[in-house]
Amino acid sequence: MKAQINIHKDSDLPDKSEVIDWYGQLAESLRLSNQRLIVALQGQRDWCLSMLSKAGVYHSQIVLSNLQDLEAGIAFSKAETLLGQESECVVYDGFSGINTDVLCMAAGLIKSGGVLILLLPQDILQMEDKYGQWQGASSQQHYFLNYLLKQLKQDMVFINEDDAGQMPPIKKLMFSAEPAFVNDLSAKQYEVMRDLNAWLERKQTPVFVITADRGRGKSTLLGQFVLKHQADFNIVVTAASKAQVNILFKRIGDNQRNVQFIAPDEIIRSNKVINCLIIDEAAMLPNSMLQQCLALSNKIVLATTTGGYEGTGQGFLIKFMHNFETNKMIHRQLSEAIRWGQADEMESWFNRVLMLKPDKQEYNGQLNNLSIQQVSKKQLADDNQTLSDIYALLISAHYRTRPSDLRQLMEDDNQQIFVTKSANQIVGVLLLNEEGGFDDELSHQIFMGKRRPQGHLFAQMITAQAGVKGFAVLKGLRVQRIAVDENYRQQGVGRLLIESAEKLVEKLQLNYLASSFALDPSMSFFWNRMGFRLVHIGSGKGKSTGRQTVAVIKSVDPQVINVMNLLMQKVTRYLPVWLLCYCQTMVWQDVYALLGLLNAENEFTSLDEDEIMAFGEGYRGFDLSQAVLQKLLISRLIDARLSNLDNKLLIEKILLNKDWSDISGASSNHHGKKEILKQLRLSIIKLNE
Repeated sequence: MKAQINIHKDSDLPDKSEVIDWYGQLAESLRLSNQRLIVALQGQRDWCLSMLSKAGVYHSQIVLSNLQDLEAGIAFSKAETLLGQESECVVYDGFSGINTDVLCMAAGLIKSGGVLILLLPQDILQMEDKYGQWQGASSQQHYFLNYLLKQLKQDMVFINEDDAGQMPPIKKLMFSAEPAFVNDLSAKQYEVMRDLNAWLERKQTPVFVITADRGRGKSTLLGQFVLKHQADFNIVVTAASKAQVNILFKRIGDNQRNVQFIAPDEIIRSNKVINCLIIDEAAMLPNSMLQQCLALSNKIVLATTTGGYEGTGQGFLIKFMHNFETNKMIHRQLSEAIRWGQADEMESWFNRVLMLKPDKQEYNGQLNNLSIQQVSKKQLADDNQTLSDIYALLISAHYRTRPSDLRQLMEDDNQQIFVTKSANQIVGVLLLNEEGGFDDELSHQIFMGKRRPQGHLFAQMITAQAGVKGFAVLKGLRVQRIAVDENYRQQGVGRLLIESAEKLVEKLQLNYLASSFALDPSMSFFWNRMGFRLVHIGSGKGKSTGRQTVAVIKSVDPQVINVMNLLMQKVTRYLPVWLLCYCQTMVWQDVYALLGLLNAENEFTSLDEDEIMAFGEGYRGFDLSQAVLQKLLISRLIDARLSNLDNKLLIEKILLNKDWSDISGASSNHHGKKEILKQLRLSIIKLNE
C-alpha cells in the first residue's frame, strides 16, 4: 500500500530533485546487488516526513506508525497481522517509540532490493517512549538507544537534519546471491522435502523437526508437502493462531482435500488420534501442549523459527529437542534465505545488533574459583562481549527471550544483574527487579482491583490475588530470571546467585526476596532447596508454558514471616479445592513438585487416623475417605519416598480425581477399578506407616 503523507510545512532540505535522484540511485544499487538496507532519517518530524515523501521510487510501501499524520499507518499492535506479506519499502515511525519486536517484524517484510526507512526524532533520547518504560519509569541513561544509533551510523545509511546539506554517497554493496531452485524449491528445501518423503515410510520415527531463520521458506515447504501427500493421508495443521499458517494454506490454494486446520486445544479436547499432524511455529505452544499433541499423532511435523521477533525458537531447540529421544526424531534445518540474498546486509545487521542469534561461548573446563559480580548497565554498554555472553545465556535457558528484552537488559534502572564467573567465563546470570513500596492508598486500590501499576508482578500478585491487603507497601526483590550454563547445573552456581540476592536484600534493607515461575519439578526442587516457601498458586495456566504459575518467598522480616505463615496455611487449606477445580489437567509430577514446595503440616485427629486406617485395610470406601486422604497426601507424601507408580496413582485419583478408566489406561500394571483401588489401599498403608 502507498503511504499518504501529510506535510505540514516546508523544511530546509537538499534540492528536491537531488533527493529523488538519490533514492533512485539507491534503489538501483540495491536491485543490482540483491541487497537490503536501512535508511535512518533523524530530525524534526516535518523534515522526516518531507524526506520520506521524496521516496516515490518505492511505489509499494508498508507504514508502521501509531500516529495519525501517516494516513496509511498500521499500529504497532497490528504489525503481526502483516507477517507473510512482502514490500520493497517498509517505513518504521520511531516517533511512535522504539519497539524492537516490531522493528524485527518490519525487517522480515522487506524483499530483496528493498529498504527499511526509519524515522527518528531529533530529540530521541528525551522523547516519551512507552517501550522504554518499566514499572512506570523511563531509563535515565538510554544505553540501548545510544547503542542502536551508533550501530546505525556505523553500518547503515544515516541522514541527520543538521547535516543534510547534501545527500550521502551511495553505499557500495557486495552482491548477495540468490539460491538455486529445483521445481520451485531451493536446493535446501528440495533436500528437506526428500527427507520428509522418506520419513513418512519410517514407522519407528514419529517426529520430524524443521527449524529455520526467517525468510527461509519454511511455511512454503510445508504447503508443498501437504499438496503432495494429502491424497494419501488425513493431514491436520495447527498453530498457536490460524494467522500463523496463512502462508501454508495460501500455498495449498484451492487444492485442499484431506487437510484442515484444528486449534491445538481442540485437538487435545477431542482426544482423537491424528494420522499426520503439522505444527507450524511449534515453539509458540507450551511444551506440555506439544507433548499432548505428540501423544495423539502417528506422524508429526514440528516447524519453528529460530531467530527474529518471535524470540522462542532457540529455547525450543534446547528445551524440547534436547529432552527427546534422538532415534525417534529427525531434525533438518533450512539454512538458505529465499526471500532475500545469502549475504544480506540487513539480516546480518539485525542478527548482530539485536543479538537474535548470539554465539554462546562454550566452556567445558572444571568450575574453578567461582566468583560473583554485580554488573551495571554502564558495564553492559561499555563491554559488548559481556552483554553478548549474558544475553546468550538467558536465551539458552528461557523460552521467550524477545528483542525487547535486550533493551530492558540495557536500560531498566530498576533491574539488578549478577553473574557467576569461573576462570573469567560467565556460567550463571541472575536478573532481579525491585518491587513494592507503594503507599497505603495505592496498595488498597490494588487489593480492590481498581489499580494495576506497570510491573511489580509479585507485589501485586500477593496483594490482589492472594488477598494480602497491605503487602504492596512492603519492598522486596523479585527474581525475574536465573540462568545457569547447562554444563554446570546442580554444582552450586545457582545457590551463589541466590545468596548474592539475599545479601542485596539485607544491604538495601528490603523486606523479602521472591520469585514467580511456571510450575516445573526441577525449578520447584531448586527453590525448595534454597529455602523458599510456596505462598500462592495461580488459577490459570501461563500462555507460554501451559503450566500453573506459583509464587515463592523467603524472608527474615517478622512482618513478612507472619504473612508467609498465613498464606502457607491458606494454600494448605484450599489446595484440595484448587486441584479439583482449576488444576485437574496437571500432570502428577507437577503436583508432586507443588507438594514439595508447600512443605505442609496438618494436624490429624483420632477420627482422621481411624478413617485412614479403615480405608487402607479395606473397610471403608473411596468416596467416603477421599477428603481425609487428600489431607494425608498433602502432609506426608513428600517425606514417604514412595515409588513413582505409587505417587502417580495416589495423586491422580485422590488429589486430581481422575476417572478410574483414565488412570488404568495410563499403566499396564493395573487394569480396572478393582485393581487400582487395591493398589491405592496398599499405597495408603505405606504412606501412613
